[in-house]
Amino acid sequence: MLAKISEFLFGGTRGFNEAETRLLSFLMDALPAQERDILARQLRLVRKVQRQKPGRLVAAYYKRGDEIPRLPYPGYEYCLANITYLSGGRARTTSLVLHDGRFMTFERNVPQRLSDIETLGSVVLHPKGFKSVAPEIDAQEHADPST
Repeated sequence: MLAKISEFLFGGTRGFNEAETRLLSFLMDALPAQERDILARQLRLVRKVQRQKPGRLVAAYYKRGDEIPRLPYPGYEYCLANITYLSGGRARTTSLVLHDGRFMTFERNVPQRLSDIETLGSVVLHPKGFKSVAPEIDAQEHADPST
């Protein structure tokens, strides 16, 4: 009951929606077995999912104090994969990002419904030159509308 009140007051859900789960399954299929096991353990420990900018930024949160296994990729914003899929006849790409070795965000084109994903295009692990779009999204959110 307390969890439901917290979700209502602070936003978020207890888990990923069907479209997010589908993207995660694409990622799991592409990962080496050891990393797939670590990610699966992480995902089971997700406490809350917030859709801070629906369609653009989705964040996963863990309970404080839980011992979360970490993938061997340090850094605050490490892009584990770019997943390209067809939606509405157009190619869309979603970045799946780690924060200090833990899965934390979906960034860019995040499908909101399972029907938004027509077919998988590709999964590119560890894309070179990744730059988080979180600052860009934040800047757009707080931009002066007169400019």
